Amino acid sequence: MAFDNHFLDSLDPADLEALSPHLRPMEVTPGQVLIEQDRVVSEVHFPADAQLANLVRFSDGWAIETAVVGREGLSGLAPVMAGVPCGWEVAARIPGTVHVLPARVLMERFRVSEPLLNQLLRLSYVYQMQAVQHAACNAVHTALPRVARWLLAASDLTPGEDVRLTQEELAGLLGAQRTTVNEAANQLRDRGAIRYSRGVVRVLDRPLLERLACECYAMERGRIEGAGVMP
Repeated sequence: MAFDNHFLDSLDPADLEALSPHLRPMEVTPGQVLIEQDRVVSEVHFPADAQLANLVRFSDGWAIETAVVGREGLSGLAPVMAGVPCGWEVAARIPGTVHVLPARVLMERFRVSEPLLNQLLRLSYVYQMQAVQHAACNAVHTALPRVARWLLAASDLTPGEDVRLTQEELAGLLGAQRTTVNEAANQLRDRGAIRYSRGVVRVLDRPLLERLACECYAMERGRIEGAGVMP
């Protein structure tokens, strides 16, 4: 059985047999909160065609999107492995299907399965590496190559699909002003790399977009491929 989620589809047969009876599909809608900030994670979610956002929510209700989870992995990985509450909120940013698994089942299985533990550790490394790379990128690179880098990374999560995001979401991810992001997106559009309208981005010329992106995309992609966690 294919789940259209790379993590699940690449599981060791014994692990898949142990986890499959506890998995259930669920349709999610944009903005639907799946994991609340500072709460214990009771369920993890493996996206198929949906995309999930990690958001840091502040006391005044304002939330900043910090990362996106797609079909490469699952939500709430680090807090589940550490057995601590989740330090961020997880919400659906693109509607679609996720496969839901009780966190308890995942914890019980990785404690007795070295292959599953190793797979989870590799994915956890990739997520941490991305956070570090993005922080460094936001500190040293200008807006246009950063926007190009992020659009490429987002496109990798759902190949062949449009990238759906608002300028506010992209500005939050890049730590930039909305006007700065808008100007960079317009330049990418004018050069023929993308088409951008009403929060929907279509990559028209991927090789051009890769040339315009900063070196962070190639560095990050190489490490992800080396870890074997991406389709």
